[in-house]
Amino acid sequence: MIRGYLTILGVIIVWGISFPLSKIALYFMSPFVLTFIRFVIGGLILTAYGKGIIYGKKEAINAILNMGIFVILLNLAINYSTNPALASVLIYMQPIFVALFSRLRGEEILFPQLVGIIVSFAGIFISVDSVNFSLGSLIAIVAAILWAVGTLYYSNLKNRDIVKLNAFMSLFSSLFVIPILPFDFYFKPSALGIGVGILVAIIAQALGFILWFSSVKDLGATTASSIVILVPVSAYLFSFIILDQIPNIFQIFGSSLALIGVFISQYSRVYLSRK
Repeated sequence: MIRGYLTILGVIIVWGISFPLSKIALYFMSPFVLTFIRFVIGGLILTAYGKGIIYGKKEAINAILNMGIFVILLNLAINYSTNPALASVLIYMQPIFVALFSRLRGEEILFPQLVGIIVSFAGIFISVDSVNFSLGSLIAIVAAILWAVGTLYYSNLKNRDIVKLNAFMSLFSSLFVIPILPFDFYFKPSALGIGVGILVAIIAQALGFILWFSSVKDLGATTASSIVILVPVSAYLFSFIILDQIPNIFQIFGSSLALIGVFISQYSRVYLSRK
C-alpha cells in the first residue's frame, strides 16, 4: 500500500513537471515535432519494459483517440497558453465529460455527480475568465472532451495487457503524426531544446505511465484516479519554480474549485453507485 502511494506521488510529480518542461521544449520545436519525439522515445521504452506490443484495429483506433490526437492537442494547448498549469487544469476536467457522455449513453447521473459537474464548470469559468479566454484554453477543453471519448472507447480493450497496449499506442501514434509534421514543422537545433524534448518523452510518455500502472495495481484504479487529479497542482508548483509563472488569486480559486468538482464527481460515481 505504501509503495502504491509513493508511485502515485511519482506520477503526480513527473506528469506535473512535464507541463512546464513541454513549454520550454516548444520554444525550440513545433507541437507536432515534440509530439513525435515523445511518442517514438516513450514507445520504445514502453516496448522494452513490457517486452512487446499488442496491436489490432481496435487498438489502432484507441491509439488515435487517446494518444495521437490527444497529445497533439495537449502540446498545442501548452504552446498557446500563457500558463501551462492552467491548461493542465482544463485537460484534467476529463472525468466531468466522461460523466456527461455516459449520461448520453443512458447511464444515470447521481445528484452528487451533478453537483460536482456544476462546481467544476464554475471553477473553469472563474479560472479562464481571469486571464481572458485564449486559444490554448479552448484547445485544452477540446483535448479533455476527446480524452473522455477515448476513455469510453477504451472500455472495449480492458482485458488487454496495459503496458503492451500503451507501447503500441505510442509507436502507432508516432506514425499518425508523421504526415502532419510538414504542416507546422519548426525545429531549432539546440542542446537545451533536444535535451528537454527527450526528457519530456522519457518522463511523460514512459516513466509516468510505468508509475501509473504500478500505482493502479497497488491502490486500485478508483483510488489512483481520485489522487491523480492533483497533477494540475503539481503543474502549478513546477510552472512557478521553472517558468516563474505566478497564478493570480482567481486562477488559484477557480482551479481549486474545478478540481474539487472533479473529485466529487469521481467519488460519487464510483462509491455511491455501489450502494
